[in-house]
Amino acid sequence: MRKFKIGLALGGGGARGTAHIGVLKVLEKNGIVPDFVAGTSMGAIVGAMYCCGLSTDEMEKKVAEFISTETYKELKFDKMTSSESKNIFTELFGKIKEKMLFHLSGVKEAFLEKKAIDKMIEFFLPDIDFKDMKIPFACVAVDISQGKEVVFQKGPIWEAVSSSISIPGVMPPVKYDGGVLVDGGAVQLVPVKVLKDFGCDFSIGVDVSAGLSAVSQDELKSAFDIAHRTSEIAILILRQIQIKDVDFLVKPEVQNIKWFEIKKFRECILAGEKEALGKTPQLKNKIVTKKIKTFFNRMFAIDKARKIS
Repeated sequence: MRKFKIGLALGGGGARGTAHIGVLKVLEKNGIVPDFVAGTSMGAIVGAMYCCGLSTDEMEKKVAEFISTETYKELKFDKMTSSESKNIFTELFGKIKEKMLFHLSGVKEAFLEKKAIDKMIEFFLPDIDFKDMKIPFACVAVDISQGKEVVFQKGPIWEAVSSSISIPGVMPPVKYDGGVLVDGGAVQLVPVKVLKDFGCDFSIGVDVSAGLSAVSQDELKSAFDIAHRTSEIAILILRQIQIKDVDFLVKPEVQNIKWFEIKKFRECILAGEKEALGKTPQLKNKIVTKKIKTFFNRMFAIDKARKIS
């Protein structure tokens, strides 16, 4: 009888994805070690680091070090701030910025340079192949030329993770095997389906998405606002459908963190720890229950097969 397999799906959410590190800390301390990990976007970076053998302390230290690097400065995350209150000057500059973005969107495929993204991946991950990882791993991207999802489980880690984190319009798409690949969050923000496809008996999903709050009519003035809001709603509904299949969901309270606020990583990690700690007793009970159910289902299947033969 084969081993009972636990799968862990780490969702996308930019800086909010550092909460995954806190969740992993708590799971490890409670002896819950996944047999397979799947990640999307930031979940792909954290998942890949973990499956390469980095401890959660080493991962946290890596994030802290990254903020002081030249690569972090090149990515200009600190300049992607937005104010809650607007005055006449921010309104004016907001309109100018919107026009500039519209112009750039017609002449450039992304606002960030590929070399900066490559340096970021190189900083966080070793140059190894999927087959060399300590824990089996997969990450999700979307091929926008063919209109299909791509699940990486072999080949170089860098190429796969780079594809999974490529936020459309912000980061350059990755040309791979005749396709044009972008962030996997468009089809699997929390890649639970990958765990099922791999044959995991119990799935744990970690959702670090921002959620969706109501907006006023005044916030839906431009074509950008309307198009962005519509895509947010579509992704939210898709995510709600997909996470119904997960056996256990962990959702850290990081909704107020913006995707580019990496300097708030410690706040995110603590939120991940807090949420996982609060749900650990329930998670352990669910794992035990599923193990017993799976054991008897397999015994019944074996016994039935023997009678038939």
